Amino acid sequence: MEPKYEEMARQMRADGVSEEMIARFVAEEMEEDEFRRSKGVTEIEALRERKKIPEHIRKPLLANAFCYSCGTTEFAPGYTLRMRHGRVLVEGCCAKCGAEVARLCD
Repeated sequence: MEPKYEEMARQMRADGVSEEMIARFVAEEMEEDEFRRSKGVTEIEALRERKKIPEHIRKPLLANAFCYSCGTTEFAPGYTLRMRHGRVLVEGCCAKCGAEVARLCD
């Protein structure tokens, strides 16, 4: 874990926060940081809609995209979000082979 997240966890422990909550918070922060490092441009409305999707549904959506080159796979870090026809479109690269992949979240 990066020093930034270790420091956050240390401060939360000092404040008496449970390990479960610390793990959840750090995981969310790591996901947000990875998202911010993305290569493309994300639409703010798509980001807002994505935030409305419960976390237990959000993660499987990113791990379930179809890659024409190697089959079912997950998105590599650096994906972007856009709104298409009232739904969130995730665009990025295959984590396995690097081919372009997309998923429309409904």
